[in-house]
Amino acid sequence: MRPTPSIDTFNHIFGSMAKLDRYLDVLSLNRKMHFAGIGPDLYTLNILINCCFQLGDVDCGFGVFGQILKMGFVPDSVTVRTLINGMCRTGDVMNAVKVFDKMSEEGLGGNTYTCGILVNGLCKIRETGLAVELHRKMLKRNGKANVLTYNAIIDSLCKDGLITEALEMFSEMKEVNVTPDLIAYSSLINGLCKLGRLAEAMNFFNELASQGFAPDAVTYNSLIHGFCQLDFWKEATRIFNHMVGHGIAPDVVTFTILIDCLSKKGKVGEAHKLFDMMIQLGKEPNIYTYNSLIYGFCVIGQLDDAAKIFKLIAEKGVEHNVTTFNMLINGYCKHQMVDNAVCLFREMHEKSLKPTTVTYNTLVGALCDIGRVKTAKRLFKEMQVCGLSPNLRAYSVILAGLCKNGHIGEAIDLFESVRNKEMESSIEIFSILIDGMCRAGKLQEARKKFDELAQRGFVPDIVAYNIMINGLCKNGMLSEAYELLLQMEDKGCSPDSISFNIVIQGFLGENEIDRAMEALGEMRGRNLLPNERVTSMLLRLVLVDERCRASLESFPEGPQKELFPIKSV
Repeated sequence: MRPTPSIDTFNHIFGSMAKLDRYLDVLSLNRKMHFAGIGPDLYTLNILINCCFQLGDVDCGFGVFGQILKMGFVPDSVTVRTLINGMCRTGDVMNAVKVFDKMSEEGLGGNTYTCGILVNGLCKIRETGLAVELHRKMLKRNGKANVLTYNAIIDSLCKDGLITEALEMFSEMKEVNVTPDLIAYSSLINGLCKLGRLAEAMNFFNELASQGFAPDAVTYNSLIHGFCQLDFWKEATRIFNHMVGHGIAPDVVTFTILIDCLSKKGKVGEAHKLFDMMIQLGKEPNIYTYNSLIYGFCVIGQLDDAAKIFKLIAEKGVEHNVTTFNMLINGYCKHQMVDNAVCLFREMHEKSLKPTTVTYNTLVGALCDIGRVKTAKRLFKEMQVCGLSPNLRAYSVILAGLCKNGHIGEAIDLFESVRNKEMESSIEIFSILIDGMCRAGKLQEARKKFDELAQRGFVPDIVAYNIMINGLCKNGMLSEAYELLLQMEDKGCSPDSISFNIVIQGFLGENEIDRAMEALGEMRGRNLLPNERVTSMLLRLVLVDERCRASLESFPEGPQKELFPIKSV
């Protein structure tokens, strides 16, 4: 009769199988071991906990932990580490913190490595503050920390835009004799680049090299992106050449960064050359690369080329995403190709891609611009039926569309039916309604709505004032308009050149030269300039009223100096 294998033999087999990711086989063999009358030890149970969590079965993992306690075993640091790691892997990080605290109270808090696992888990769910707090506790407890813990915290702080805190953590890292590695340097370089602090990023890049580390594609990509964002093409090219010269092959991300930045600057020809080079080098573009090109072609109005890229995406077996559709829909709408945009919108549904509020807002706005208000309203309702709550931008678009197309009554009804805190505190929404009322000749209602802003404790912005001033002028209420302009500063909003130009144009149009000259004097005193329209009107009056010439000559610079040479008539 063959002797029964010992638990040590099974533990060795379990460990080997777990390393090969054969977690189900481990659990199956454990059941056979149990039926054979062989009891597990703590080592076995720790392996089983790990297998359960690796399979995503949290209940099973804690069931095994309960078995440890039931059998009288004392959990060790491996048990704690396995539990914490498993919970973090399955996204149960906050409960992992509670387990860690409970174990710590019982003297089973685990080691620095366990703490590092939990810190990393917290950073992944953007609980950086808790991660730093836990790190401080661990340092206070045993004075130890490892590079993995620091890397996780530094990276998370950088992603949160807390670069000062990240730099402090980097300095602390050195103070406690933990040597920064490539990951720490790369995180800082990326964080600094995102904030436009490129000189500091380059200092760390040079320090990284002096410490014997070879920058990888991730590091180079951060720098290239940083320089591109600030339009430093010469420096971006230098970094790109340095990358290639040091044997680091540009990857898809590198090319996408360059193509995206060139496209956003309208340099689509150069972007397309890079795109072709990328393919020649065997780098397959991803959806972000394609989207960047589509965006670029839309910006310069080459919609046919944008559509060709859209078609190429499908031919290459790459899945379109919502952004792809939104970009091309926006391009079509901006160039009055609304029917094309609507067809593309329908295609989204066919591909089971859910339009976003951005999609609906773009289409609703474009439809209103060409007077197709009925279709726009239907889409606005469809958006809500599809489970998308209109945001402030959505209401701005539909209200503006209704007002511009003479549906002021519907606009007011819509506003009143959905009034909420966000809408009632939006000066933009009020400005849209005020403009609509002015367009419809409802000056009394417009002024009432304008005054309502102050009653609610809001200071109307320059746009709101200019809309109200323009509405009053257009409806012949010039004195009221000028009075409102003169009151602006005391109300916390300084008039701009547009404010004065509206009023002066109104006065000149009604041949109220004295009032126009008075307003021009006020304008000059604020170092503001008349626009070409006002200048042109003054020019026509020069021959009949010398005051107009004197007013023009009193402005030190501006379009009128070119239009009107100073000489006697």
